[in-house]
Parts: sequence; structure tokens; C-alpha cells
Amino acid sequence: MGSEKPLVSVRNISKSFPGGIVALDKVSFDVYRGEIVALLGENGAGKSTIVKILYGIYFPDEGEVYVDSRKAVFYNPLDAIRSGIVMVSQIPQLIDRLTVRENLAIGLRLLGLSGLSSTSRIDEKARKVSEEIGMRIDLNAKTWRLTYTQKQMVEILRAFLLNAKLVMLDEALTYLPLEERRRFYVILEAFKKNGGSSLVITHKITEALEIADRIIVLRRGRLSGVLSREEASIEKVRELMFGEEAGKITYERLPSSPPLDQQCITVEDLVVVDEYGRRVVDGARISVRKGEVVGIAGVAGSGQKELLQAVVGLVKASSGRITVLGRDVTNKGVDHVRRLGVGYIPDIPLRHGVSSDNTILENMAALFQRDKMLIEWEKARELTVEIMKRYQVLARNEETPVKVLSGGNIMKVIVGRELEYSRSALVAYNPTRALDEVTAVTVRRVIKAKAINEKIGVLFASEDLDEVFQLSDTIYVMNSGRVYGPFNAETARREEIEHLMVM
Repeated sequence: MGSEKPLVSVRNISKSFPGGIVALDKVSFDVYRGEIVALLGENGAGKSTIVKILYGIYFPDEGEVYVDSRKAVFYNPLDAIRSGIVMVSQIPQLIDRLTVRENLAIGLRLLGLSGLSSTSRIDEKARKVSEEIGMRIDLNAKTWRLTYTQKQMVEILRAFLLNAKLVMLDEALTYLPLEERRRFYVILEAFKKNGGSSLVITHKITEALEIADRIIVLRRGRLSGVLSREEASIEKVRELMFGEEAGKITYERLPSSPPLDQQCITVEDLVVVDEYGRRVVDGARISVRKGEVVGIAGVAGSGQKELLQAVVGLVKASSGRITVLGRDVTNKGVDHVRRLGVGYIPDIPLRHGVSSDNTILENMAALFQRDKMLIEWEKARELTVEIMKRYQVLARNEETPVKVLSGGNIMKVIVGRELEYSRSALVAYNPTRALDEVTAVTVRRVIKAKAINEKIGVLFASEDLDEVFQLSDTIYVMNSGRVYGPFNAETARREEIEHLMVM
């Protein structure tokens, strides 16, 4: 522990949302100077809510926050930043057409910190941070050219430019593969050595055990426990997170059944060009049979997202051919593909998956729309209640607005709906990324069972290699838009797959 006096203290914080959702119930903990703290919990445990309270996005119903032993009241993020607390979220808040330096300058001006936003001042501080933390960023680079990892590096740099005492990473490393995450671990360790503190919100217990000095666990809005690095183990953390449910967690390969000798999805010589003229998918060839689960492994930004979006009709193919059930669907649009019974779990659920202003029931109702005017509401309600129970969606009832749910619970709604919708095929991008371990195992089992029992074809991409090996019958690898494979998942060597991902 970096010092005896806490940098930040949370005392008896409670927060509820409309619909009867109790996100936090009298939660208390401390963060000390010069330490890395991991904040873990099941979906809906209250992790993001407590971070948003510390960042002035939410105001607590009761309880206090102290910074350097002084009571602090944050009405907006600028209040938090002025107290030395900065948050980095999953999605980089950058403008692609600007340079890195311009993004940093605009961000600082918007925060009312114009004194830090001059070119010379940014360059001076960036050089200092680079020396202290070991972070290399080209300030002249156009942001659109950066990888997702590099964009998150820019967000971290912005936090340091703001003289952060506490950097909060709200699932900010979730989208990164292991090797990329470890680059951030080095930066956080260097920040710690300079007296800085980090609060890392994650679903990954192994990540917490690797980097954290202490682990704080929330369960259903309450403090479940605090463990030191020496006390912590996967088993202890899982028990605090899930209780008896922890016994359901397994990473053994799920049993398979021989697929039918009929094509469900075929991708032939597919090329997708992005808005900057890059071939993000470069001649891809993939085959999915009925009853087969095909997984695509690859680090973030290798073209998997664009390939799957082309299959479901969300982006245009420059050339090549896509068929579903033998029908050419190339560039015919998402409505055409959906009518063939293809479910889709998107990369960013709130952007492509749900209407956040509508209720859970209303988001499910599209499954029961007989025509443009009529919806079978009773059937929709019955299924919604069943899905909420099956995936343990934490909400008061089916009339709860989606916008008050946690990210993990929103993902449960989408997964449940799309699995139900998948009459012929399921296309999914990181289908369990926002889910806690217990729910992720449940979802994988349901996907596998649906492929075996209903003979749907499943095409998914995941940056979690354990998930790819656990769920897949056949594996492909994507690297810089190119596809390698197929490989039999039962006999494929992990070392070979990893090499193809990063070569």
C-alpha cells in the first residue's frame, strides 16, 4: 500500500435507478496513493455506477466521497478532474479526422483547461510523460490511422496531461488481446512508481491477479470483500463474485456433433474497403455448415468486425460473394439477411443492438412483429420474462428502460433476443465480452446446444482465444484483413493459432 492516508475514500454510497434497480447499497472502500486496485463483480454488481459517481456523471442518493481526507462533491467530470480523478472508458472519445495533438488540445479546451492546450505545452508534457511512463505516441499522427490500442494510449496520455492522481479504467482494456493489455500494465506500474493510483474495472479475474495490489469485489450492489494480492486467488475471487454459482464456471471444450453436409454461410473472395481506402477484409474465404460453430480468432482491428458486418449486410463488399442458405445476399442489406433468420450480436451493443430509450419488452417485440403494424405483445412479454430469468437480467421487470441497465445486462438482453431470433444462423462478434464468467459459460453452452439441436450455422469472432477453442468446431484466423485456415478446433495447436494472429 502506497501510504497510510487514503487518496480517495468512498463511504456508504447508495444509488438507485428508475424501475426499482438498486445499483449500490452502502458501499465503502479506500484507494491509496501508489497502488493499483482492481474492481470486480458480476454483471450489474455496480462497478460502473461507483466509477461514474467518482467522475461526477452520477450523483449518489446517499453517502460521501473524500479526496485527501476532504469531503468532495462532484456535479460533473470537470469537478472530478480538478480533484485529480480522471476516467478512461471502453470507447475512445477521439475525433478521427484530427491529429493526436489536436484531439488532446480540443479535449483540454472543452474541459476549460486552455492553459494546458497550447501546442508547446502539450509537447512539453507529452515528452515528460513519455520519459516517466515509457509511452511512445506520435502527436502528429492522424487519429484515424491509429489502432484501437493506440487510441486508448492517447486517452491515457490525456489523463496524465490532466495531472491525474487517480486514473479509473472502466473496462477500458476489455477490447484488447492479452499482449496489448500487458503494454498497459507496464504503463500503470510506471504510473504507480511515480505515486499515481489506478482503479481498474474488469471482468477478468486473471487480469486483476496479475496487476492489482488489492482486489475489491462487489456483488449485487454491495461490497462482497477486499483481498490483498497475497490473499487473492481465482477461487476466492469467484466465490466473492458468484457464491455457489462459481461452480458452473468451466473452460473445457464443449462437446460437438457432426454438422450437416449443407452450407449455411459461405464467404468467397470477400473484399471490404473502409472509408480511408484500406482493404480491411482482403480476399476472405470462409465456410459454415448447418450445425457447425465456426470461430474467427484475431487481435482487435484485424478485419473480423468488418467481415461479420458484411455478412449481415451492415457494410458493403467491394468484391466477392456472400451466400446464406444458398442465396446470394451480397450487398442486399441487413433487412434482407434478417428475413432469412440470421441473428446478429454486434461489437458495440448500444450502437447496433438496442434502443436504449425503450424498455426491455419493446426491444424484444421486434421478434413478434407479424407485419409493419401488428406486434404479438403477449407472446413478446412471455418470452421476455423467460429470457430475463434464463440469463439473470438484473431489472425490476420487463418494462424497465434499457438505458438504466448495466452494460453486461444490456448484453444479456441482446444475446437472449438474437439467440431466439436465429432460425437459420447466428453471427456474433465477441458474444460474451461484456458478460461475467458465469453468464459467459451459460451463453456459450446455449449457442453450442442451439447449433447441435436446431442445426443452425454459427459464425463468430472473438479476441478471447479460450472462448474460440471452447466453443468452435472449426477455427479461422484473421490478421491484417487476411484469413488463414480452416483448422479443426479439436486438433489445432494453440501456438500455431497465436503465431498467425500476431505474425
